[in-house]
Amino acid sequence: MFSIKESLKYGWQKSKEHLELVLFTTLLTLGVGFFVGDKKYGFFNFLLMIFLLIIRIGYTKIFLRIYDGESPKFVEIFQEYRTFWRYLGTSILTCLTILGGFILLIIPGIFWAVRFSFAPIIVVDTKSGPVISMKESWAITKGKFWKILLFWLTIIGFNMLGVLALGIGLLVTIPVSNFASIYVYRELTKTKAGLISTPSPQTS
Repeated sequence: MFSIKESLKYGWQKSKEHLELVLFTTLLTLGVGFFVGDKKYGFFNFLLMIFLLIIRIGYTKIFLRIYDGESPKFVEIFQEYRTFWRYLGTSILTCLTILGGFILLIIPGIFWAVRFSFAPIIVVDTKSGPVISMKESWAITKGKFWKILLFWLTIIGFNMLGVLALGIGLLVTIPVSNFASIYVYRELTKTKAGLISTPSPQTS
C-alpha cells in the first residue's frame, strides 16, 4: 500500500530537483487557465480551452517522464496533442459517470470519482482509449477506496493552502501534487496488476 506522506515527500523532492522546468510549465498552465472561461474572448476562448487541454496533457507527460528517470524539455508540454481526443473523451466519459452517480445518491458519485480518478493519467501514460483507461483505473484502485479518498482529500487541502497563500502558493502545491499523484499511480500499478502494461516504476 502506498504512503500519502511519502507521496508528498517525493513530490517536494522532485519539484526541487527540477525547479526550473516545474516552475515554467506550471506558470504556463496556470497562465492559460486564468484566461479560459472569460466570455469577452469569444471564439478565442474556445481555442484557449483546446490549448489548455493540450498543455495539461503535456504537463502530465513531463512529470511521468521525470518519474521514470528521464530528462524532458519544456517544449514537450506542447507535443502531446495526438492524445487530445483520447484525453478529452476520457474526461467527458468520466465526468458524466461521476455526475450520474451524484444524481443518484451522491455516494455512488464519490465512489466512482475515486475509482476512476487515475484514468486521465493512464491515458497520457499509455495512450489508451477512454473505456480501457477507466477500466484500468478501476482495476488498480480495487480494495483501496478509503486510502485513495484520503489521498485526494489531502491533495485538495494542500492546494487550498496554495490558494490561501495569495495564489502564489499554487506554484508549489500544484507540481508537488502532480508528482504525488503519479507516485501513487505508479505504486498502484506496481502492487496491483491491471489491464494495461505500464512502464516499470523507479522510486529513486
